[in-house]
Amino acid sequence: MVSTEGSWEAGVDGAMPGVLMLAEPVVGVSYQQEFAEDVAEDMARVLSLIRTAEVPYGTFDECLMTQEWSPLEPGAREFKYYAPGVGLVLELSPSAAATGSSSCRSR
Repeated sequence: MVSTEGSWEAGVDGAMPGVLMLAEPVVGVSYQQEFAEDVAEDMARVLSLIRTAEVPYGTFDECLMTQEWSPLEPGAREFKYYAPGVGLVLELSPSAAATGSSSCRSR
């Protein structure tokens, strides 16, 4: 292990457990993925339940798409695509989306 920066434990120093993925996602719903004040404050919002992601491994339909951000990193955004039965298949930052190495589209 190189560093434990950004790590936390729920219940210690006010840190709260978070949610990586909603069991029943609904478009437009935002949720806290983790919370340890000034250490880890990641958030996510469900943007779509029907996106298609094309990656070198293949094409995945019916993907859940989220936008993730943290108030600790103003302006930083990531978009993640989760394929049913597979999990995370694509992760894009706005700058990476312009490179064209992988793509995504609405169904």
